[in-house]
Amino acid sequence: MTMSELDMRHWLNRAFYADKKIKALDALIERHRERAQGLSVCSDGNDKGKSDGAKNGTENALLKLAELEEKAEAQRMQAVQELERVQNVISLLKDDDLETVLIHRYLLFETIEQTAEAMHYAARTVKKKQKQAIEKLCPLVPCNALFDVVE
Repeated sequence: MTMSELDMRHWLNRAFYADKKIKALDALIERHRERAQGLSVCSDGNDKGKSDGAKNGTENALLKLAELEEKAEAQRMQAVQELERVQNVISLLKDDDLETVLIHRYLLFETIEQTAEAMHYAARTVKKKQKQAIEKLCPLVPCNALFDVVE
């Protein structure tokens, strides 16, 4: 059993969503870093008559930051693996032109218009070539093969 075109498009977008998740985690890390630095500044200069609560808050914020950075690094590794998987599937086409269209769309995350400009095609041509590439990929890849590799 081979994959449907819709399933193939969805699968090819896996690297895009992995990249978006990394960017969201990076934003979260930055927010936690700012919070931890803010807490540190507050507790460093004025600790007369205060409990260790502010220092514990800073320590907790730094621990949470370290956990998030670890999670983001793991997500980066997973995103690299997703990119490799998508690239390997695209290479099954054995057609440089169709592969290039899919690379622009699913590995560089470009829009139809950006891909058209980069390849000196009309947007309509890019859409047509993308559809051709996906139609050509579907019978080349058994449905379970993609999910066995990815999941």
